[in-house]
Amino acid sequence: MDNNGEPPCRRCIERGLSCVLNKSLQTLISERSQWKDDMHRDISNMHGAVQDILKRLSMPALQPLKAPSAAEDPQETSPYDDTVVEKVEDVGPSCDNSPKLPPQTESLQNVPIESLYQITRLRSLRAENSGDESKADEGSDVVSKGIVSLEDAQRLTTLYLQRLDHYAYSIANKFKDLQSIRRRSVALTNAILTVAALHDPNSNQLFGPCCREFKRVLAESMFVRRIDREDLRAMCIGSYWLSDMSYTLSGHAIRRAMGINLSSNYYRVLNDGSEDAADCLRLWYMLYICDQHLSILYGRPTTIRIDDPSLQGWERYLEVRVAVEQDRRTASQVALMVVMGTIREFFDRHSRDTQTLPQNLTEHINSFDRQIDRWVETWYQHLKRRDDIGDWPSKGVLLHSNLARLHLHSHIFRGLSTAPIPPYFRPSASSAVSAANTIVEVLLSDPDMRSGLVGMPHYLHTMIAFACGFLLQMTTKYDGDLVQRQHVHDLINRLVAQLRQMPTGKFHLVRFMAEGLEKMVEASMRTPTQPAAQLFNGGFQYMNEQHYRDPAAVAQMDMIGGGAGGTGAGQHNDYGGGNDGFMIPDFGLSNSFLPFEDPVFRTSDFGYL
Repeated sequence: MDNNGEPPCRRCIERGLSCVLNKSLQTLISERSQWKDDMHRDISNMHGAVQDILKRLSMPALQPLKAPSAAEDPQETSPYDDTVVEKVEDVGPSCDNSPKLPPQTESLQNVPIESLYQITRLRSLRAENSGDESKADEGSDVVSKGIVSLEDAQRLTTLYLQRLDHYAYSIANKFKDLQSIRRRSVALTNAILTVAALHDPNSNQLFGPCCREFKRVLAESMFVRRIDREDLRAMCIGSYWLSDMSYTLSGHAIRRAMGINLSSNYYRVLNDGSEDAADCLRLWYMLYICDQHLSILYGRPTTIRIDDPSLQGWERYLEVRVAVEQDRRTASQVALMVVMGTIREFFDRHSRDTQTLPQNLTEHINSFDRQIDRWVETWYQHLKRRDDIGDWPSKGVLLHSNLARLHLHSHIFRGLSTAPIPPYFRPSASSAVSAANTIVEVLLSDPDMRSGLVGMPHYLHTMIAFACGFLLQMTTKYDGDLVQRQHVHDLINRLVAQLRQMPTGKFHLVRFMAEGLEKMVEASMRTPTQPAAQLFNGGFQYMNEQHYRDPAAVAQMDMIGGGAGGTGAGQHNDYGGGNDGFMIPDFGLSNSFLPFEDPVFRTSDFGYL
């Protein structure tokens, strides 16, 4: 209202608003100008300081500061006219400019990529080499990031080095403490702490964060051309114990190891007895063991060829002066994996075009069985007792031999859905059942084997689950013949009770094995005469709905796995399709109630996986 009580005209209102806006804009401009002057003064001071340092070091001076105008490159300016975004030129792949060819390239090459390298000189085309001289950035491991306290890290490292590493043939025995590991490799530090946290009942809260950080570090190294030996060691440790990432880690590590020709260290050891070469060869043997383990579990081809000279010549390696007790244990496993790899390849060739195995394979099966016998005779007396793991080395020979026999003789059940076991395969059927029984019984009766349940690789846990599942399959069709149902139920229930008592982390495989096996036995006991499909639906539907679909359980799995929604049944995972279970192979037994695709026997659904 004006002094006469009349309402102001529209022009007066606009004039007043314009005055207020102009004053506000002038204030903003003044403040912005002051900020710009301060920024330019700070930059000038910094430039002068740098010039002074370069002068003292007798280095060329910096070019005078020049801020490009918007007219020079209007496309690269920001909305603020006094802030210029520097244009970064994509220089492309780097090239070598060496005037002289390497000695090995002076003659005609038989590797095509070498010809392309000579033409283009692109560094990315050169063969990988080991960057063992590189140092780890200790500021990027889980300790320096505050994910794990120094005290916890030292405790977990001690657990790994003094207990767990012996089950992996002392692959990391060159390191004595946490500090030596941190100085050498961030990936190895994270791998060891992750595996130790998985086994430690007091470190459940550390396993998930350590596992995620381990995956992050490995993901960042995926496209790095230079591979560090300790990064290979870290991937090997992860493949040995972490079943959710074992297949991915093993494949990647083997390809990188082949890129630096790691297996050639076999000849270096034989020629000069180099300890450094022996360390590389031990790592190569460990990668081969992991590769064979996974080929057995997944029923897939191996990456490393079985005719590799370093694998066929392990006996010569044991004769060199640098070979120690851990090498004997490693060689024993390499020798067994060569036999089992031959078995797998044999059945792959002879069972592709036939549903059931022909009679003429019986002699081959018997021959493989005799090879397993000779392996036991060779190694049982030659592996010494250890203070840290007792008689596990020699007793492990017996466990592995029974696992190998089960793997061999169980093939004869393929395709026998309604037909009886042929008379010529009856001995193999009995051998398979006997091996499965022995596997469970020895775990129940022997203290060293019981203790080894915490520490053994996930391959052995999987094969133990395979033995239990095989016995339960036998009860659905051969009760009173090859097996006694009540005996099998009692045996597995005792194993379940033992697994529940194991002092390990809550995300360890034995925890989930115990729950899954208990549900399977309960389902079998409730409806012993019910057909397979009804037993499956009645027994396992409850478990799926009540546990694996429980929101709290799903949320816990997502938190540990670092994903959004997990990798449950029906979803795709690292191993191919969502229906690609591997724990218990389908022998074609129509009365079998085992849930081959059930989450209980899918490692991607074992809680933390």
